Amino acid sequence: MTERLQEVTARIGNVRELGGIVDSMRSLAAVRVQQARRAALAVEAYTGTIHDALVRIAPLLPADLDSRFSEKMGKTGAIVFCAEQGFAGLFSEHVLDALQGDEKEHLFLIGTRGNAIARARGLTAKWTAPAVQSPASVPALADSIATEIGRQVMAGDLSRIRLIVCQLSEQKKPTVTRQSLFPLEKAVLQKKQTRGPEPLLNVEPQKLMTDLVADYIFSQLCLAALKSFGAENQARSERMTAAHHEITRQLKSLEQLQRTVRQEEITSEIIELVSGPTLAKLKRFHRSSRE
Repeated sequence: MTERLQEVTARIGNVRELGGIVDSMRSLAAVRVQQARRAALAVEAYTGTIHDALVRIAPLLPADLDSRFSEKMGKTGAIVFCAEQGFAGLFSEHVLDALQGDEKEHLFLIGTRGNAIARARGLTAKWTAPAVQSPASVPALADSIATEIGRQVMAGDLSRIRLIVCQLSEQKKPTVTRQSLFPLEKAVLQKKQTRGPEPLLNVEPQKLMTDLVADYIFSQLCLAALKSFGAENQARSERMTAAHHEITRQLKSLEQLQRTVRQEEITSEIIELVSGPTLAKLKRFHRSSRE
C-alpha cells in the first residue's frame, strides 16, 4: 500500500511540474501576441504613408508603364509564413492547404516547423528562413525575403509573387489570407484617391515609384511576418490553455486517488493495530484449552 501511495504522489509531482511548464509557455505566447499587435499598428501606419505616396505619384507616370508586367506571364512564386515551433495546432497545415498548384513549385517558406511539415507533404521550398521570435527581428527577415525575391525577379525566374499568411480575424479566429505582392495591382494605386496640389519631386517619377514600390513591398513583408507571429502564438496559447485545463483535471483526479489510497492505508494500519491483541488472546486461549 505504501508503494502505491508513493507512486501516486510522484505522479502528482510530475503533473504539477508539467503544469508549470505549460503555464509558462501560455504566458509567453500571450505576451508575444500583444507584442505583435502593438508592432503591427506601427507598421500599418508606415504602410499607409507609403501607400498614400504611391497613390499621389501614380498619375505622374506613363499610362502604359505596367504593361511590361502584364505581357510577361512567367512563373508565380509564393511566400508562405508557417510556424517556427511546435504546439501550435494545425497552424502550418492550414497555411499549406491554401497553396495552389503553380505556387508549390516556387515556394518561399518561412518557419522551421512549417518547413518540416511541408517536406512531409512532399513539398520542397526553393528558399527557407526561420520565422521571427520577436518583433525586433522582423525587419531583418523582411529584408532577406525582399532581397531574394528581387534577385529572382531580376533574373527572370519569377514574374509574380503572392503572399500567403495566417492572421487573426476580428473574431480572434485565425484565417489564411492571400494577396498579390508583386507586381502591384492597379487597385492598390487607385484606392483612397486624395485631391491636393501636385507633389513636388526632386527625382524622376519613375525612379521615385520604383523606390516607393520597394518600400511598400518591404512594409507588406514586415506586416505579414508580424501577423503570422501573432497568429502562431495565439494558436499556441489556445493549445496551452487546453493543456492547462486537462492538467487541472488530472491533478484533481490524482489528488482524489491520493486521499483514497492514504485513507485505505490508515484503515489497514488501524485494523492491524486492533487485531493484533485480539489474535494474541485467541492464541493463548487455544493453548490453555489444549492443556
